[in-house]
Amino acid sequence: MANDLQIEDQPVLPPDPSPKKLDEKEETEDDSNSQMEIQPVPLPNIATKRQRGDTGTPPVARKKRKSDLNVSSEDKSPISVLNELRSGLKYEIVEESGPPHSPTFKVCVEVDGQKYYGTGNSKKAARSEAAAEAIKSFIQFPTNGTILSTNSVSPSKMDFTSDLENQKRKSILKNKESKGPLMLLNELFPNSEFSCICNENDPYARFKITLTIKGETFVGTGSNKKLAKNAAASAALNKLINYSFTPPNVSISDAPSVTKEDQEIADTVGRMVNEKFATLMAKDIAHMKRKVLAGIVMTKGLSLDTAEVICVTTGTKCVSGEYISIQGASLNDMHAEILARRCLIKYLYKELDIFLDSATSSQSIFESKDDGNGYRLKPGIEFHLYINTAPCGDARIFSPHEENTAMDRHPNRISRGQLRSKIESGEGTIPVKNAASIQTWDGIVQGERLLTMSCSDKICRWNVLGLQGALLSHFIEPIYLRSIVLGSLLKQTHLYRAICGRIEDSLQGLPPPYLLNRPLMLRVTSSENRQPQKAPNFSVIWTEGLETPEIVNSTTGKPEEGVSIVCKQKLVSLFAKLCGKLSSLTKVNITPATLMEAKESAGNYNEAKKTLYQAFVRSQLGSWVSKPIEQDMFDIASSEA
Repeated sequence: MANDLQIEDQPVLPPDPSPKKLDEKEETEDDSNSQMEIQPVPLPNIATKRQRGDTGTPPVARKKRKSDLNVSSEDKSPISVLNELRSGLKYEIVEESGPPHSPTFKVCVEVDGQKYYGTGNSKKAARSEAAAEAIKSFIQFPTNGTILSTNSVSPSKMDFTSDLENQKRKSILKNKESKGPLMLLNELFPNSEFSCICNENDPYARFKITLTIKGETFVGTGSNKKLAKNAAASAALNKLINYSFTPPNVSISDAPSVTKEDQEIADTVGRMVNEKFATLMAKDIAHMKRKVLAGIVMTKGLSLDTAEVICVTTGTKCVSGEYISIQGASLNDMHAEILARRCLIKYLYKELDIFLDSATSSQSIFESKDDGNGYRLKPGIEFHLYINTAPCGDARIFSPHEENTAMDRHPNRISRGQLRSKIESGEGTIPVKNAASIQTWDGIVQGERLLTMSCSDKICRWNVLGLQGALLSHFIEPIYLRSIVLGSLLKQTHLYRAICGRIEDSLQGLPPPYLLNRPLMLRVTSSENRQPQKAPNFSVIWTEGLETPEIVNSTTGKPEEGVSIVCKQKLVSLFAKLCGKLSSLTKVNITPATLMEAKESAGNYNEAKKTLYQAFVRSQLGSWVSKPIEQDMFDIASSEA
């Protein structure tokens, strides 16, 4: 009776579908609570009705659904993200195939009446793929981060891919400093394709890795596969997400800050020079050995598709004093970057000859100046110098392992900025502050050391006087480098000081159009590793128009037969031919008798050179050491013959 009264006090409920279980439960309660007041049975449907407010009691606050919350997919699996969006989903295995040791599962999940499928080698992988397919049917609005079903959005207005990719990218780039370029690339672009080419004959770029992402190709080289892959990954990340890596042993403060367009120029220039050298020496393994490789690349406008390799050279030594030539038949300085500049001068003579021919003038890189007095480069023509390492001299006076340039503890810091000379028939440089600024022919013949200015000093001179030299300055405006690209050992502070910074405060009164050029200082992504080996006793010279490269003996300054194509004698003969052609056009004889006369008649050039040398002295960096004047006293007519 008590039980009947107690039940009547509760709201009227529908009949219980399992009366047997209820009777058993009531009997248990009767036995255990015979001396106590009987409590109401906590039936589930009673609680449900109270929450809906059917009894007139205050309704319980409805729990906020997970799908109403902002959802972040960072660091979560697709299954977790989908469970937050739609709870209570069931994953069904619809198919199982394959052998027992390697099964394949196909799983289906139904979301909002739509079925999504996923396959994998495990049930978990299949469920994860099915969840990922389901998530793709949701869109994230950037206004509030809420993910809604695409059923309420027009398919033509959906754009969820970029939002998901940006969200994933931000999550991956959070800790980018602790990740290498290859790891970061695999996280951002997991389906990247690599292909490898091996060249056993090239110890510096033995492996060439080609990386393809979204139809774009990126190239990296290295002495092993890991370095090559990292280089290709760095090049891809620089262009795709504008993120660059600082190479080892380079402090972040000293790393040059460049745009991705400039980095693309650096990588293109470095790759073209290295590939050209590898192609030229593919059948000449004996002369492929080198320590310093240099080259000049010409670009036309903003597009790199028309970039052209003008020259490729190697070398690290100077001629022995006993072999210097009074007729300009031997090369004094056979360092790679110096030979590259000589090749460029030869190329400029060729282009002027093309321009002076009315049938081919439009194909030349030159055009007439507005006043009709001389020639200049066409707009957009630029030259880029590549060197696989820092040039000898002041640009190399640093510790490779220094990290903080503000605390300069290098033992040679006192001599930084000083003019330096190369060692005859050897490697390395020494300061010339206390040396005589004039060398004599008799002294060198009798055994005095031949002094040749370092590559850093000569590049600094090019940045004031131009690349064209004294003879070509009679006809064309100064030509300056657009960029200097290094393959390794780029220390921005030291390189800038060496090529222009040490004289920028003391250089005054340059005659126009001469100026202090400040080229871009760039480093290739495929940084070249140092190879400890003895420098070869030869130089390789290739310039545009040659079928096979020229091999020059570094001791004698000559090839096995004849003279070098870029020796002083050959370049002076090109000058004489140009003067003869201009004389026929202008009906005026403008050919000087000797090389010295031709150089001295270049008025503005000599004035700018004098101003440059005074700037070095004014900055207490030493006096420029000139070669013996006897080397410039031979007749131009004899050189032409």
